[in-house]
Amino acid sequence: MRLIHSNTASSLVVSSSLVLSALANFHVARDSTDFNWASLASSTTLSWTPCYDAFQCARFTVPLQYSNLSAGEAQIALVMSPSEFKPGDENYLGPILFNPGGPGGSGVQYVLEFAEYFRAVIGPKYDLVGFDPRAVGQTTPPLSVFESPAEALEFYGDFPLNSNESVSSLGLFYTKSKILSNLVLDKAKVIAESVSTAAVATDMLGITRAFGFDKLSYWGISYGSVIGATYAAMFPENINHLLIDGVLNSHDWYAGNLFSSLQDTDKALASIYEACHEVGPTLCAIYENTTDLISARVNKIINDVHILPVPVYNNTDPSSITFGSVDYSVLISELFQMVYSPYALAPIAAEGLVQLEQGISGSITFQGTIIQAMVDPLATCDFNNSQPFVAGLLDTSNAIQCGDVLVNQTMSFPEVQKVYDQNVQTSLFAPQAYNIDIGLCTTWPTTITAKDRFNGSFTTNTSSPILLIGNTFDPITPITGARNMSAGFVGSVLLQQNSTGHTSLSGFSTCTALAIHAYFANGTLPAPGTVCQPDTTIFQNPANSSAQGAGVNITIPNTRRSELGVYTLREAVDVVARSNFLVKSSVLGRMMRRAF
Repeated sequence: MRLIHSNTASSLVVSSSLVLSALANFHVARDSTDFNWASLASSTTLSWTPCYDAFQCARFTVPLQYSNLSAGEAQIALVMSPSEFKPGDENYLGPILFNPGGPGGSGVQYVLEFAEYFRAVIGPKYDLVGFDPRAVGQTTPPLSVFESPAEALEFYGDFPLNSNESVSSLGLFYTKSKILSNLVLDKAKVIAESVSTAAVATDMLGITRAFGFDKLSYWGISYGSVIGATYAAMFPENINHLLIDGVLNSHDWYAGNLFSSLQDTDKALASIYEACHEVGPTLCAIYENTTDLISARVNKIINDVHILPVPVYNNTDPSSITFGSVDYSVLISELFQMVYSPYALAPIAAEGLVQLEQGISGSITFQGTIIQAMVDPLATCDFNNSQPFVAGLLDTSNAIQCGDVLVNQTMSFPEVQKVYDQNVQTSLFAPQAYNIDIGLCTTWPTTITAKDRFNGSFTTNTSSPILLIGNTFDPITPITGARNMSAGFVGSVLLQQNSTGHTSLSGFSTCTALAIHAYFANGTLPAPGTVCQPDTTIFQNPANSSAQGAGVNITIPNTRRSELGVYTLREAVDVVARSNFLVKSSVLGRMMRRAF
């Protein structure tokens, strides 16, 4: 669910030529902070200004609280990659809105980085529109509880990424969560009450109507599936095409039952071990004679690193010595990333595990190796205090997640210990998932609840049928969630992609891409029960793949056409699947690994 979209070199794979070569075609490194959003006047109509080369930007005014219009206003940041066709042309189909999940993911950043991919899959007839949900990214007002980066770093610096790092980790998590909750209560209560999923869903209808359309077209992944499902439940008659991928069970989201999201996590990990065993030692560095032996080898590395972190030291350049250590938290984070996006990361993660294994035995010196990329760089604190500082981490995501929950989740620490102990064996990654997702609302103030909160039914007949996509082994949104949600939406279809990873975009399947293209082109749904196969295996080099593309070419209609040329759908999917955009990196890890 919580996806972090970072361009830093903190991941073990960012330095790999494999990923960088894949990004060259479709991933464009644009930073949403490079544009002066404050220079744009916000209004209830859409006034577009050129930005980021071929894009257009706008700010859209909405009520801060739909249930209390006197509470003030919010200004939603929007970025658009325009259609080839203009409004009024019979080929123009209006806007498609995108959300990358989170909660707290920036739709502006998402579209800035991957408009070329979306265009290749969807075609030229839509405006591609990314928006930052309330309190996210460039949308105002922000949810700000820290006075400076230094203050935020002081708070998050010792925040445990895993509740089993030490005997006090769960208690420290609880204490830190309580402090953060009180900061939100004292410094940002009104904003925190105004960022609900239902409010965002209502914003989407307003944005769609500002384009002159009454029915939404939408593509949301991960937590974005909750936004999409909530919209469908609230506005069933206002749907043109609605696609949700990596589908979270929205019933569980609103009930605060997120341990259910981990039911396939270890199955996903096991499928990676199986893929390793199938390809052999040439392609998988951590290979053993059986999958059980691979699992045992990895578990031993984890246990050894938990006891004795591995030193990393690179003095190749005496003027810039790199040093640090890979400890249990870093290793678990990297493995979680691998399970999120195994087609991109598993081969390199396997090599990194072998290097850690060698480091544990003290047999090598770490200079310029894969695991060096795991080391956290020192943070710097450049800060212009003319603007409020927004960490954009657990403060924002807590407000969204905890404000949505319909039941009181506040617990004493003994109660937290009991629930944690009952569920920690759900997955190897449960201790991390608890600290960055599942346990966040146990200290949330009961006096902060969303003013526009959804409390309705997910059983409805929508004006156009919904397309849901789920992977066979999704580590954080199991396919049972998609089945559950599809059962309530009359006429909807679930497409299963027979791959491992978080959302279908973590793998590459021409079959899936063609289904998405057909759905947005004319509403065509795949046949019920459709299963799309990925084009390669996890440890297979796509360059050597015998799989053939579908032969469907889509010209990318923007100013970068001369550079990008014409790409097949399969190439488009391949690029995003092998990019680092969809990689899981913990919320806190992102903050501590990047310079402010």
